[in-house]
Amino acid sequence: MALTKKRTQFWRDEMSTLDTLYKKRAEGWKLLIDLYNNDFNKKIRDLSEKEVVKVPLFFQITHQLIATVAFNYPTLLFTVEDDVGEGTPVADVLERASQSWLRLSDAKSHLHQAIFDALFCGVGWLRMDYNPPGDDMIPPYVANDEMAEDLASVCRVPPSFVHLDPQCPPHSLGQARYIRERMWVPLEQLKKDEQIEHKSEIKASTADQTDELAYGEMMSGAESGPEEAARKESIDNGNFVLIDRIHDRMNKRELMFADGVDEPIKDIHHPFAKMSFPMRMGATGEPILDDEGQPLFDLESGDPQPGWLVRHGFPFVPIKFDISSTSFYPTPRMEHLKDLVYAYVESMSRISANLKRSARMGVVKESEAENNPDLIPTLQRGNDGEYTTAIDPRSAIHEINFGAIPPDQWSYADRAKNMLDLTSNVAELLQTGGESARTATESGLLAAAAAILREWMEAKVGRAFEDMVRNAFNIMGDPRYEPEFFLQNVAPDGEERLTRALRNADFLWNYRIHVQAGSTRPLAERLEKSKTVELYNTIIQHPSVNQTEALKMLLAAYEKVDSEKLLNDQGIDEDTQQLVQLENNMIETQFTDPGVTPGMDHMQHNENHNARLQELMQQPSIDPNMQFIIQVYQQHIATHDQHSQSGTVPQQGKPSDANPVEGVRNTVNQTAQKISLAARDEAQETLEG
Repeated sequence: MALTKKRTQFWRDEMSTLDTLYKKRAEGWKLLIDLYNNDFNKKIRDLSEKEVVKVPLFFQITHQLIATVAFNYPTLLFTVEDDVGEGTPVADVLERASQSWLRLSDAKSHLHQAIFDALFCGVGWLRMDYNPPGDDMIPPYVANDEMAEDLASVCRVPPSFVHLDPQCPPHSLGQARYIRERMWVPLEQLKKDEQIEHKSEIKASTADQTDELAYGEMMSGAESGPEEAARKESIDNGNFVLIDRIHDRMNKRELMFADGVDEPIKDIHHPFAKMSFPMRMGATGEPILDDEGQPLFDLESGDPQPGWLVRHGFPFVPIKFDISSTSFYPTPRMEHLKDLVYAYVESMSRISANLKRSARMGVVKESEAENNPDLIPTLQRGNDGEYTTAIDPRSAIHEINFGAIPPDQWSYADRAKNMLDLTSNVAELLQTGGESARTATESGLLAAAAAILREWMEAKVGRAFEDMVRNAFNIMGDPRYEPEFFLQNVAPDGEERLTRALRNADFLWNYRIHVQAGSTRPLAERLEKSKTVELYNTIIQHPSVNQTEALKMLLAAYEKVDSEKLLNDQGIDEDTQQLVQLENNMIETQFTDPGVTPGMDHMQHNENHNARLQELMQQPSIDPNMQFIIQVYQQHIATHDQHSQSGTVPQQGKPSDANPVEGVRNTVNQTAQKISLAARDEAQETLEG
């Protein structure tokens, strides 16, 4: 469907409007990036450029924000809302698939870069694609080897290369009419694309002197540094073409315009608009099935359907931490900090300049200098231990003191730094500065404010992960983009691994995604692990608790532990092994039956106790207590057997009801303490006698 001249002119006019709008935005973004790179372009009155102290505050704040809210180990939990039947591990399979896809697509590194973009540009953008199998390439025709083959992919897009419909409301991307995406593509690969038209008219573009290539994309500017000059030269040498790809949500079209070509070089039905496809039918009217019994679809006879495979109707996932009343693009967070950074840098620069200008200055009486020509050079060198002569040092030599740094100057710097901390802090850390120590109430309020700000930003990052995974699953759930070699374990947790390639039907469930944000917080992994161990110790003795599932929960706290490989029916968990060892030690050293606690694995206990008992009985021993030790073992084993058969526990000892390991430890400690006290009393009696 060819565009009319009127519609083509509409897009040309829109792109011209967007060029003007984003040129102005990009200029402001570049100033913030310069501050991050410690390139202060603002002159300070009465100070030379060499006297400016370039304090890397933007660098520190940016890394603190990203390290605090960027997910180190993103965890997505699925709740399937369809009635899938008991024992069907749909949620487990989707959770495993989400982790596998995030790893294969390297989504985390792209999202981290988009977080950086959001801080400096207001919005960071991630583009969803599908990398086809083989050597087929997708625009910008340079990244298919990096992406997993035959799988949905994600890629961070430079902020100045994504131009949003100016009429988009500030809170809803789904109400935008279109998104324009700019990109530099190799001319050779562009002409190999079978969907491209007017190939003979497409010529290589030139990055002229009015275009500044910085921050990963083209931005207009008058000055050009070495990085920008190198990029321009590379574009000219590489025969690149500047193209515009438009995602028209209203008409469900994907358009592409090339620099220097009047007509669009591509105009197709949008590849991520929903389609329905009939099943292929055999001669007898039966559906044609593949080797796995799945129906095959006729992808050449699809019909358009309402809706999209991607959220908001655009193959883009935005991430932004702030809001605006007038535009989808809020004022970048770092823009709010810019003046405070300038204030702190200026204050520190003035303090430094003041100290340098008033250092080692003095006056020597003229007659003294004439009588002793070496006096002034000696004072200037200031070598330790060097002496000189003067007729009257007290009256002839005077230090000129221009005065100390004004107290207000230090206070100004401290207040600017404290305001920066207050505005940007997302961790519950006590802030430092020149002010007096805060009260506990003040510190608590600051910590609460930091926690709220962190959780707000974490929620945005979590939503981006959710959108990426949901878009990827929706794409791979379409027969056009069904992956052929996306292998996953589809067995229920705890059962033997069963691996197969996921099909499009595996993604067609109604589900909700819950993103765990705990991994973003400082020391969260260690804290969560401690909480899990504490919870395990608390619930493991309760008769209604499934011990296998509780053990899986404990193992899940250790990211690199594969519970499916570690657990087996004949195995013995670490806590049981530790408890058995403590009981054996108590029997053999204290000659005491440690007793039995409800919830113990009696079979595993007796297997280990019997093995140890057989070792003792087969070993020749001169220990006079060995017969008694054997009797205690036999009594303890009988107690386990009795409890295993009847469900009751004879009171043979006093172990802790809360935790058997702790109970045995306490008993051992108490017995050891009694023995120690008895030995001390015996020694005392001997001395007195």
